[in-house]
Amino acid sequence: MVTTGAEGPTPAPHPYVTQVTELWRGFYGPAPVDGPPDPGMAVDRSPRKAMVLERCTGALPATTRVYCGLVPDAMDAYLGSEHWHGRRAQEGSLFPEAASTVTTFAAFLEEAWLPTADPWARQIARYECDVLWGAATAPTAAALRAGVRLPEGAWVARCVFDVPEYAVRLREACASCPWPDAVRHTRPRARPFATLTLRTPAGLRRTHLRDAACEALRPLWDEEAGPVDTDGKAVTAALERGLVVPCVR
Repeated sequence: MVTTGAEGPTPAPHPYVTQVTELWRGFYGPAPVDGPPDPGMAVDRSPRKAMVLERCTGALPATTRVYCGLVPDAMDAYLGSEHWHGRRAQEGSLFPEAASTVTTFAAFLEEAWLPTADPWARQIARYECDVLWGAATAPTAAALRAGVRLPEGAWVARCVFDVPEYAVRLREACASCPWPDAVRHTRPRARPFATLTLRTPAGLRRTHLRDAACEALRPLWDEEAGPVDTDGKAVTAALERGLVVPCVR
């Protein structure tokens, strides 16, 4: 069978490709709404959905639990979306790369959930994505005047909440009660907080900055902050730990 489009005849998909595509949608898509679910498919779909959920909570621990707690049928919505089913296949295979699970999940949330999510949930999601995929932070004017800066290639993910601390509390709450109840009754605590990510020969090095230390170093990445106190304990300690380096003149 051949279909004709604007650019001429298009060959129909190979039967094997069609079968694999339908199996993939059956295994990972939402349950059918136009008839009774197949019991065998339902049993197989559950552990597959759990594997996807585990990968997402491993990379975006607070975001995934908040989304699944606040949105009914949350993972079904993702697994039924074009973000999930439209992922690029691995070279030489019909199956997509496993690494694309988290990146497409983040893209799905950005499009389908974050525009209408509560501000506190939106901040947590944007923070966790910035930790993973943030852009290098340029030195601020205050940093250049003080003669210190963040190391080359470093980036900062900021939030008004201590998200890692919240992720631990939320995980514990989700283990003992339904996720919607856990999210409603476990809210993040406001405090000055940021995560600094450095590129090192051994890989990425992440450091959480809290309270006074976060405020003292904030002028290094926030143009709206005050001057850098180069004689302060926080900056001195950061220089000793390699979190801050002198500017090269």
